[in-house]
Amino acid sequence: MTTKEEIVLMKQRMNSVEEKLDKMDSKLDMLTEKLLDPDYGVVARVNKNTSFRKKHDEAIPAYNTIIDEFRSLQRWKSAVTKALWGLYTAVVGYIVKLIFW
Repeated sequence: MTTKEEIVLMKQRMNSVEEKLDKMDSKLDMLTEKLLDPDYGVVARVNKNTSFRKKHDEAIPAYNTIIDEFRSLQRWKSAVTKALWGLYTAVVGYIVKLIFW
């Protein structure tokens, strides 16, 4: 191989390396844009998720309070229902006693 052919081959390889470097640069730019996009980037989504989690964690005590109140209301309703059934039974028994005795 002559020196001229080697120089031409080196130029071709350098051009090939430049093209690959340009492609790599464009891909890196695209990746950076996807990561750092203020509306739809990964960083923005992580920040939105973190914000949601903080709000959710702050609201948990309120939800627990509501659930506790609901359960106490259910217990009260159950107790009142049992008491009313006992009262109804007593009243019906008394009415039956008055009618048949």
